[in-house]
Amino acid sequence: MNYLKKNTLCLKTILLLLFYNTAIFAQKADSLKKAEPLHASANIQITNNGVSLFPNLMLGKPATIINLTVGKKHIFFEPELRWRLNGEPWSYIFWLRYRSKRTEHFSWHVGAHPSYVVRPSQVTINGNLENRWVANRFLAAEFVPVLHHSAKFSLGLHILGSKGLDKNYGVQKSTYVSLQPRFPNIGISKNYYLGFFPQVFHLTLDDKKGYYYSHMISINRKKMPVYLSSIFTCKLNSTIAGDNVVWNVALNVKL
Repeated sequence: MNYLKKNTLCLKTILLLLFYNTAIFAQKADSLKKAEPLHASANIQITNNGVSLFPNLMLGKPATIINLTVGKKHIFFEPELRWRLNGEPWSYIFWLRYRSKRTEHFSWHVGAHPSYVVRPSQVTINGNLENRWVANRFLAAEFVPVLHHSAKFSLGLHILGSKGLDKNYGVQKSTYVSLQPRFPNIGISKNYYLGFFPQVFHLTLDDKKGYYYSHMISINRKKMPVYLSSIFTCKLNSTIAGDNVVWNVALNVKL
C-alpha cells in the first residue's frame, strides 16, 4: 500500500512538472508569435510604357502597376497587378516566395506563381465573331541566390522557368537566366541617391532564344516615398520577335 502511495505521488509530481513545463513553453511560443510582426508594403507605379523582359508579354502602352508585399518571417505573398492606364486589364501575377534568413554575405529565395496575361481578341460565340478579353495562363518558378558585398553592392543570379497552360495558344515554355549586379544606394548629394540595377540575361521562348542587356535606374530622395524610375532594354543577339530597344519612365509611390 505504501508502495502504491509512493508511486501515485511520484506520478502526480511528474504530471505536475509536465503541465508546468508545457504551460511555460506555450507562453514562450505565444510571446514569439506576438513578437513576429506582419510585414506589408506596396509600390504604385504609373508609366508611359508598360514593358516586360518577355517580349510576348509587352504592353507597349501607358500603364499602372501595383506591387504588393504581405508576409511574415520567411513566407511572403507578393502579387503584381497591371492595368492599362484607362483601366483595361493587362496582367496579374501572384507570387508566393520563401526568403531565407540573410547572413552577412549571402541570401536566397525561391518563388512560384500563377499568372494571367489579358488581351483583347476576336472569338466565335454561337457562330458570331465577337470582341472579348482573353486570359493567357502561365505557371512559373524561380530561384534567386544573392552575394552581398556591402549595403551599396550585391550580385544576384535569377533563374526562372515558365509553362503555358493554354495548349496550342501562346508561348508554351520559357526560361530566363540573368546575372544581376545591384547598386541600390549610389550617393549623388546629401539628400539624393541613385539605384542602378543592370543585368545581362538569356531568354528562350519555345524554340526562339536571345541575349539582352537591361537596366533599371531610380532617382530617390531620402525619407521621401515618391521617386522616379526608368527601364531600358536592348536586344544583343536574338531570334525572338520584338523591338531592338525598349524603354520607359515611371513615377512611383511607396506605401
